[in-house]
Amino acid sequence: MRTGPSIENKIIAMLSTGTKLMVVEEKGDWILVKTSTDREGWILKRYASVEVSKKILIEQLRNKYQDTSKLLEIETEKALTFEKKNMELRKALNSSEKKFEKVNKDYLKLVDESKDFLDLKKEYTTNLTNLRKATSELTKLRKENEELRTSTNVIWFLSGAAVVIVSWLIGYVMGKIKRRSRSHSLYG
Repeated sequence: MRTGPSIENKIIAMLSTGTKLMVVEEKGDWILVKTSTDREGWILKRYASVEVSKKILIEQLRNKYQDTSKLLEIETEKALTFEKKNMELRKALNSSEKKFEKVNKDYLKLVDESKDFLDLKKEYTTNLTNLRKATSELTKLRKENEELRTSTNVIWFLSGAAVVIVSWLIGYVMGKIKRRSRSHSLYG
């Protein structure tokens, strides 16, 4: 960027490719531009372009693809973690069901074998409390298991959708790039 519309004028800034500029005035092969920081100066028209550079556009798409791939990896890891937790919860549920059956059998055995009513009542109360805890734990584990199944399905669905959207965007942008490359525009 120079102080005037000539190569003899002093250079006041070096603009990098992709810098957004606003055209203030045109004079021959030169244009007066303003940067986003309100700095003004003259540049040759041939160094300016109305379109975003294909190199920059490809880099932006590549970065977006990499970000999406990383997100997919993270979500896949989460899904695997949920699946592992689901297996653990299934084992815990199975164990809880066995405990529940044992508590129920113990209760029935106590009823049959008990002759002393006070002892029977005390043991019954204890077993009933354990049964309620086991039932509560069973209900909680079933609910968590269902939530994990739903969460895993949603993650896989979103991951698939993300892959489809990114693929579509890449195809769409690449198509636009091919069409634009055929037109005769001013490139930087």
